[in-house]
Amino acid sequence: MRSLTSLSCLVLAASLLAQDADRSYAPRIPSILDPSRTGASAAVNAALIHQDQWLQVPGAWRNELLNVDLCLRNRRKKVDKWIGAGLDAAVDRSPASGWQRSHAAIRTAIHLRSGERSYVAAGLAAALVNATLNTVDGAWGSQYDGLRYDASLPSQEAWSSDASSWVEARAGVSFTLKRAAESPRRREPDILTAGLAADHLGRLLLREAGQRMEPTPMRATAYVLSEIHHRLWENGSFSGELIGHLQGPFHTGRINLYAGKHLLNSVREEGGPPLFGFKAGLGYKYLDAVLVNGIIDYGRLSFGMTYGWSMGAKDRAVNGRRTFELLLQWSTR
Repeated sequence: MRSLTSLSCLVLAASLLAQDADRSYAPRIPSILDPSRTGASAAVNAALIHQDQWLQVPGAWRNELLNVDLCLRNRRKKVDKWIGAGLDAAVDRSPASGWQRSHAAIRTAIHLRSGERSYVAAGLAAALVNATLNTVDGAWGSQYDGLRYDASLPSQEAWSSDASSWVEARAGVSFTLKRAAESPRRREPDILTAGLAADHLGRLLLREAGQRMEPTPMRATAYVLSEIHHRLWENGSFSGELIGHLQGPFHTGRINLYAGKHLLNSVREEGGPPLFGFKAGLGYKYLDAVLVNGIIDYGRLSFGMTYGWSMGAKDRAVNGRRTFELLLQWSTR
């Protein structure tokens, strides 16, 4: 029974082939959601995210992402425009189905002042994608002669490997509202960020071996991010995220609410300990899972974990599924 359950779970996991990974920490690194957010933060950021989409099932979907963001903004004077640049490298794989997809991407964005406290941005990204699918076919019992196992009989196994490489694009636009007007030496928090993005735009095929792979459907993303600083405790903050994705026949959405202690404009005392902050909250992914996550900021490093429980899904077979996500981030803040 356990083997049958695991097999059914693997089949369900393979059905995620047409969907992109939905990372819980994407709003923490918004250029994952939208290339127009590249360089929006006046800092250098590097982050590594690991995600396991089905903890109980060996061989189910797992993915890793490395993200680097650069803000090319003159910090010594007030500016009305600046650009950002970034790099991505990611791997999505399902050992059980033999599927693996990797990509390396470059991003750029331009940010323009639209008001005393607001900015608009537009961004583009180009990615080199490589996908492989290794399959094994065979006939069960083909080396069993009715009485015993005979290794000399043909196994009837057939190995096949399909591979494709292509170039595709991403694009996005966004709007940001600050709490107050910024000066060259003081940053203000983003109290509202809203944007639209599209992934898998176009496909320039470079190489194809084996059977033809169907193009990945375009994914459309809409999001609203908000953060409010308060004085209920030192450097206190409340924040929320509302994100929706549409990709082919799949549509997902989630809402997250957080409370924490921010490090914005905080200065470490000479000889004192590194600055400490945190962020913790709950989220719900529509017809999928309840999410619990938290982040600890210690100096220039941040460490976060998310744990999800699947409940209320349309397919009852995935109820009880557990997901896990790990974040490691370095920032000049």
